[in-house]
Amino acid sequence: MQGTDMTAIHPSEQPLLASLWLFGDLHFRAWEQWQAMHTPRIERMFRDIQAVWAAEGPPAFCVAPGDIVDKGAPVHYALAKSELARQLADIPLYPGIGNHEFQPDGAQDDLHSGAEFSAAWGLPVRYAWTAGPHAEIVCIMLDQPNPFLPGARSENPHVLFAQETLAFLDETLASHPNQIAIIFAHCPLHATVLDRDPVRNMDDDSLDPFFFVENSDAVRAILARHRHAAFYISGHTHSGWGSPQLVFTETLGEHPVTHLNLMSPWYTGRFAGARMNAERTRLEYRPDTPDLIVTFSLQLYAQKAVIRARDHQAGRWLAHWDVSF
Repeated sequence: MQGTDMTAIHPSEQPLLASLWLFGDLHFRAWEQWQAMHTPRIERMFRDIQAVWAAEGPPAFCVAPGDIVDKGAPVHYALAKSELARQLADIPLYPGIGNHEFQPDGAQDDLHSGAEFSAAWGLPVRYAWTAGPHAEIVCIMLDQPNPFLPGARSENPHVLFAQETLAFLDETLASHPNQIAIIFAHCPLHATVLDRDPVRNMDDDSLDPFFFVENSDAVRAILARHRHAAFYISGHTHSGWGSPQLVFTETLGEHPVTHLNLMSPWYTGRFAGARMNAERTRLEYRPDTPDLIVTFSLQLYAQKAVIRARDHQAGRWLAHWDVSF
């Protein structure tokens, strides 16, 4: 983690291939009490983002890897799409599916599906695209497995990528051997992002069941075989600022892979967020400490990247990381 006084970083020796903006779990929900707390945070976030984009220029595209909606009913997708289209205008958004896209909107609602995600966004649950002036970058979006086992209405705590997902990852990497590869998924790999205070268990983290991919070894084996696999970017944990290994680089095979865990601008920490009051009559918001609204910028060059964390509450850069690959 380096520095705090940052503008756009464009090393003269390496031309910029693409600038990306990355959103952690956004959790749009079309419920009046929810929106009374959620909308001001999202509006504050985008006001500051728009100011950055006015100064630096807009990103090539944005990515939101899962939990864009808080529940999977169509009304929440409609709200999310409308608000994101209003804020992003003609900047492309690449969405991913998270566990919340499967959740029912109350006891009387049905469970939801990947097919509903695809119908809402016009994309499959796993897909890939290329970016850069000459398609120097390949981006791979993986799908979060459905957390509801047949007949159950509580989420299964075991997150395992299906064989179809692992095969898609391997085959897509193999078919783009000369491009910088960025993998997006909702759930982090095991032993990446950690808890700020394990004694108090302040954060859900990648050592907790349900918050890491249980077949992470299989994912790592695939990444190790493809030396152009540079990034694994995820959300899901709602980790707070200062969580160890929000950005974490490990060596797989003979090359580095950097993990970036995206903080949620909605809330961070296990004890924060929207909760019913003691009388269960209204929704209340509990802020984390510190209460930050953070998203990330990723600037990609031929042999390096710059990751920046922006706090939209204060309108300042928190840190940046220089990453080689």
